[in-house]
Amino acid sequence: MLFINSTPLRLFMNSIIRYFSLLLAIFLAGCAGDPDRDKPWLGTLRHELGYLGARNWVIVAEAAFPIHSRRGLSVVQISGEIPDVVDAVERVIEEKSHVKPRLYVATEAESVPYDYAPGIKHYREQLDEALHGRETVQLEHSMLLNMINDASKTYRVLVLKTRSALPYTSVFMELGSGYWDAESESALREVMDSDRKP
Repeated sequence: MLFINSTPLRLFMNSIIRYFSLLLAIFLAGCAGDPDRDKPWLGTLRHELGYLGARNWVIVAEAAFPIHSRRGLSVVQISGEIPDVVDAVERVIEEKSHVKPRLYVATEAESVPYDYAPGIKHYREQLDEALHGRETVQLEHSMLLNMINDASKTYRVLVLKTRSALPYTSVFMELGSGYWDAESESALREVMDSDRKP
């Protein structure tokens, strides 16, 4: 018969309590150190980017971004702001390493006045940080939409629709091969052309 006051049982219970306290501390430390724990959409993003390749597009879109009625275009609603999502997308792309993005932004975003869009200056600063010095190509918003319209006829376009409510702030990413760039392609074509010559 066991008694609660017995020394072996008390020692056993104290050991169990210490063991579970240690497990709880490890679990909480792991959760606190995970910067992605408040971004449940990252799993979807990793899955989607896992099979996207060259000539596919990813758009980190503002809240009012128009959704086209094309089969090649899919939309994921994201409860984040554009700079945070751009940073996360870049990190996931670096993990995958099979693709590399070319970034486009709307020319209009630089000229949007603060009086009509409070928060636009802060957004520009945050986006600059999120881009980590990556070069962007600036084109008019209508031209970017036309490019997406054309691309979605043949290739998959993933739209990550955020809660950012500032005009012309969507970031467009055209995916290219992560292991074969334009310079490599040009060198290959030169070799092929020289092989064809008599």
